[in-house]
Amino acid sequence: MPIQDYGVLKARPQQGVNARVSNPHYQILVADENETKFRLAVNVQSQDQPANLQYAIVQNFQHAITDQLHTLPSTYTALTSQSGGLALDYIRSGLFPLDQVDQLFAIATESQLSQLLDVQIQQAIADPNAFLCAFGQRWPETNTPDRPFGFVPDNGIHDIHMNQGDEDAAYASENGTWQDGALLIYLASTQQWTAIFLKFQSQSWQTDNNGQPVNHQL
Repeated sequence: MPIQDYGVLKARPQQGVNARVSNPHYQILVADENETKFRLAVNVQSQDQPANLQYAIVQNFQHAITDQLHTLPSTYTALTSQSGGLALDYIRSGLFPLDQVDQLFAIATESQLSQLLDVQIQQAIADPNAFLCAFGQRWPETNTPDRPFGFVPDNGIHDIHMNQGDEDAAYASENGTWQDGALLIYLASTQQWTAIFLKFQSQSWQTDNNGQPVNHQL
């Protein structure tokens, strides 16, 4: 079945931590308007081969969705995976021209991608009125301290990447449309958005209405 608890978290970034060998995610500490803390776990490497991710960092990102994000409450908002709302779909929602993905998306190693993400997050931290919107899957709260940030309850967003078209049978059950993850960052100092899109090399740009790669058979 597709991913559960899909939504968007609008919050203020407070800290970024580079990936560790044992946990290939760039970690971001954020807080919403109620000062509730969340951790964003952003994949910077796949556990499978090929390990390096594909990414696109779009400066001065322009899309109709940004007007809605400006007025969205600064907290977590659950989303329905369908068109016509805030849900993202890399293939169907016009986030970027599909005929230019080979030019837009590059491949980066774990350390390269961590550094690229850190540059964007540190810029947002330095802007007192900046905020980010993280699209992905929320994980359930636990009463254990978060790692690495230590706040309680542990709370956050992961799957901040494309969530369809995976040709790997181990992840095919998570494929679905209108449930893709991304990071959108707004800098008040420049009044511009930066969009960060991530995908695994095992994910296809051609999917059916269930988010499965075309010609894929379960």
